[in-house]
Amino acid sequence: MDIALISAATVVGLFAVYNLFHYMLFLLVTHPRDAGNIGHALNEFEERQLVEWTPKAEDFLKHDDENRTYDDVFGRYRGEADNYSTCVFPRAAFTQPYDAECALLEPADGMRLLDLGCGSGAAADYLASRHSVEIVCVTNSTAQAEICRRKFEKFDGRVRVVVADFDGLDLPGESFDAIYALESIGYTKDLEAWLARCWRSLKPGGRLLIRSPGSLDHCRREQDYRNVTAFFENWRYNFLGANLLVFKLRRLGFSPIRYRRLPFWAWGITWNFIQHLLLWKFRLRMRTMVELESIIWRTSKIFVFGNAYNVVLARKPLPPPSSAPMR
Repeated sequence: MDIALISAATVVGLFAVYNLFHYMLFLLVTHPRDAGNIGHALNEFEERQLVEWTPKAEDFLKHDDENRTYDDVFGRYRGEADNYSTCVFPRAAFTQPYDAECALLEPADGMRLLDLGCGSGAAADYLASRHSVEIVCVTNSTAQAEICRRKFEKFDGRVRVVVADFDGLDLPGESFDAIYALESIGYTKDLEAWLARCWRSLKPGGRLLIRSPGSLDHCRREQDYRNVTAFFENWRYNFLGANLLVFKLRRLGFSPIRYRRLPFWAWGITWNFIQHLLLWKFRLRMRTMVELESIIWRTSKIFVFGNAYNVVLARKPLPPPSSAPMR
């Protein structure tokens, strides 16, 4: 009886700790801090990554393996209800996977949203189910697009998917109330043009939400830079940190800008991330995971475990009020 009680208490205690930890991450992310203390200058390695890590046109749809495209890797393994994200928050009891994004974007009925790199459409499905919004989803994957189209049929045209490289979009100016990119901005081949396009497409007062795993914000060693470069060459994903994104957004005129950085020691032990690691390594059998483990072993542990999961939220300012004409 004592053993049973102790076991039950342990299970309940672990469940409570698990949910408290994840809910703390959720609160941190949904209350980002002012970015006034970062983004004023780039370090040596951030400057180099913008030149040396820029994806090339021939990398289009390349993923994980020289002979396999994104659709080859993911198309057979994902279902209607799945998402491709390593989103780390929230996973507490009684919360939904995209509650954080909903809190940050503040969608309201009648708004028009743009989802750049929509994956299987999980975020758009959640937002459109909660609010009467119109969403344009962009993906370069035909496998993802087919999943999205089936999923979005219930919205009667309010949510649609476009198959395109988001670096080549030609969208009307000031046509969206909010734009979000959840772990997709790292695939852009021209960061400045991508952000400038978002600036033009947003209405005054519109929000831009970017989630980006990993960064070189605190990279200090040449060897660490080289190690992470090896991962980029395998995956073709550019780890754009909060400092770099804020730097670029500020130059465009976004204000205010808010951000949150969660170190790997925190988000790397969340259940959602562990689930994705298991999926990538043992079901998808992705060569990237073997390469990642090797990179972590060779890289400074301070840099690895402090490496950030970034959330950046920026607003396009409203125009200044016009002064009343003098009489």
